[in-house]
Amino acid sequence: MKIKVYDKHISIRKPPLNATEKNFKFFAHELKKEISSSYYLIEKKVTLINETLISFRKLRLFTKYTHFPNIKKIDIFKLALKNFLISIKKKETIQKGIWILDDKASNYYHWLLDSLQRYILIPNKYKNFPILIPKNYENKWIIDQLNFLNIKYKVLNKNTRIKVKKILIPSYSAQTGNFNTNILLELRNLFLERANIKHTKNMSSRIWVDRVNVRRGISNRDEILKVLKKYKFEILQFENYSIDEVINIVCNANVLAGPHGSGLANMLFMSKNSKVIDIREKNDDFRNALMSMASGLDLDYYCLNSTVLNKENESVYLDPRSFENDLEEILK
Repeated sequence: MKIKVYDKHISIRKPPLNATEKNFKFFAHELKKEISSSYYLIEKKVTLINETLISFRKLRLFTKYTHFPNIKKIDIFKLALKNFLISIKKKETIQKGIWILDDKASNYYHWLLDSLQRYILIPNKYKNFPILIPKNYENKWIIDQLNFLNIKYKVLNKNTRIKVKKILIPSYSAQTGNFNTNILLELRNLFLERANIKHTKNMSSRIWVDRVNVRRGISNRDEILKVLKKYKFEILQFENYSIDEVINIVCNANVLAGPHGSGLANMLFMSKNSKVIDIREKNDDFRNALMSMASGLDLDYYCLNSTVLNKENESVYLDPRSFENDLEEILK
């Protein structure tokens, strides 16, 4: 059974506040976007093996809800066959569950802004169903956030053929990198209602999301840190904090800045009209998800240019003088 939640509609986004006539072309195609309809499925007697969902009654693999579209069909078939064969000796049955994960869910951004938004589509009468978490997805922030939100979940045994008598499978709330604003705001409220927010003058109002030894780090980090300290930024690595701590930090900030990446997704917890500064590769016309998100949250979004030095880990060089001039203009 397929239950529609939202019809498809047009989303209008705001461009970066520092967009110029010269670079406007990199954002123009994202300012008006059709957002796909969203829904959830109610299925019975679905078999779950690791990250594979199979209905033997319908001879159906639910790959649309477990894997990003770019995975090849032959690879999906091989994965399903492998999971089927390794689970022959171990079988379980559970009564009910919700499936919101895909093969990108171990990434913080995709968990927060793809998977959890899928959960928002589930109506309250089914919120007593646990989210089903394969063992290999049992990482720090997924469990931390589910516990924080008081959402029921069940970690599944690995390599086990699990028959789920009744399962709810929500669609994506929008194409990844895009947002249904109603769902985005509902997710934001879900977190803020649970948070014990303490507004204090001692907390920094300007946060730099530091990326060390990861993709999209700043190659000339030491030079940039000197500029950031001059403008009284606090340098933080969000992976070292609990979700409650992250919410408190971000709620008290009026500027969130850093290299393009998952850390900036925490703008979800910022107050309206706060500023987001996204350090992106020069001439990038593809990675506009954070711009779209900031627009939906009514935040002031700025895009600053960097130059890719290493294509393998996407580390970038940020010109210190240009960066300082940009900060001077944005923060005045």
